[in-house]
Amino acid sequence: MRFAVRAGALAAAFATLAAAPPSDPLAAIAEASGHPAVLHFRATGTHVEEGRTVVTTFDQLGTAALIRRCVAGVCGGTWFDGSRRWTFGLNDVPLPEEVGAATLTERTLAAVASYAFAEPAFRAGGGTAVRAADGRWRVRAPDGAELLVTLDPASRTVRRVELPDGSPVAVYVRDTRAGGGVFPLDRAGPFEAGRLDQVTVVREPLAPPAGVPVTLTGAGTLELGSEPIPIVPCTVGGKRARCLLDSGATPSAVTLSVAEALNLEPHGELEISGLARFATGFVEAGPLALGPARFERAKFAVIPPSSAASFDVVVGSDLMARLRLVFDRSRGTVRVLAAGSSAASASAAKLTFRSGSPVLRTTVGSREMPALLDTGDQAVLSFGYAAYREGTQWPVVSRGEVLGVGSAGEDAFFVEVPDVQVGSLALGKTRALVRRTQTLAHVGIGSWDRYLVDLDEAAERVVFSPR
Repeated sequence: MRFAVRAGALAAAFATLAAAPPSDPLAAIAEASGHPAVLHFRATGTHVEEGRTVVTTFDQLGTAALIRRCVAGVCGGTWFDGSRRWTFGLNDVPLPEEVGAATLTERTLAAVASYAFAEPAFRAGGGTAVRAADGRWRVRAPDGAELLVTLDPASRTVRRVELPDGSPVAVYVRDTRAGGGVFPLDRAGPFEAGRLDQVTVVREPLAPPAGVPVTLTGAGTLELGSEPIPIVPCTVGGKRARCLLDSGATPSAVTLSVAEALNLEPHGELEISGLARFATGFVEAGPLALGPARFERAKFAVIPPSSAASFDVVVGSDLMARLRLVFDRSRGTVRVLAAGSSAASASAAKLTFRSGSPVLRTTVGSREMPALLDTGDQAVLSFGYAAYREGTQWPVVSRGEVLGVGSAGEDAFFVEVPDVQVGSLALGKTRALVRRTQTLAHVGIGSWDRYLVDLDEAAERVVFSPR
């Protein structure tokens, strides 16, 4: 993943605007707004939501924006670099969101919200801004969607942004000035930070969250346990432990017994969802050592011990994104490599991310069903009862019980699906697990009986190689 905000280049391009002819309506818009596209705004807001105090910090520089929301010490948010959005959670590790129609809208909205659309650099870079007969501006960022922009006729400031069909995208009110540039403190819309209380201009550049760093001393292997899910030896805080490598979990977690052994008191407030839903706190612990990989400090949700498998630590997607992991069930090992080091191949499946979780394009029978890549799920494929009822009623071949974190047990059953495809990989006839409370389909680790599984979240792909 590469992040870049070329603020210096923007500033240099905008420095020549003082002599812009007043007859140029876009130049007049930029001048009236104080050229906010070259300013790093930092706004904050505090409000109460469902009885909890939410503190929002919103940073904007040109088309890049960083939104961070914190509740009782638990923070998460999004980073948008002008082209794409990333989501980050407890450990500040940014994971890329799927690029779709919403991304195209956001690209143009970022240029509108920052007033970059009124600057010559926007048009020089391939953007368009044309005034329509009704007085609104038709704006399109390079590789973005067209949006209709309504300006206040007196102040020339942006008031409303809509899709061509009239659907609202953003509404801006209560303008204020900071560093000479206009900034709206009320920002309503699906991509916006909401109501903010105050704003200042800061000098430092805008960058994405750095996230928890990892030190890797070469490649190495971890020995798999006998369980049907990847549990490996590790240490946390200098104490021996067993770590579950679970791409379906975010944030990472430790059991209450580990927190107590490390004399750590949980604090903050967050909600864990799985087979059960419960509120908990988090602890900050370290170092966490996984073979050649070492995380000096990381934050972990605190969970009860699992009755499904014996593990002490859940290494979730937020930390796994810092590594490339090759699961070799036949040899009983997991190879640990540098993130982003995998090579593209015909057997690679493209990963996208939704709220920090890796998702695969999956076809079940004749139906496309996006699925969470969940190495903590022992099935080859699993999905919920509602999804099962919507499609073909495949025959039940066996029944059982599923155990999970915070759950005493749940009835489940297996069906045989005649044709399953994960990315470009054809699995053919597959036994799938149906859980009553599951919502999103899961591609589990069960395929490791037939394939070497090479997971590289940073490269946004997983490779299944026949053994």
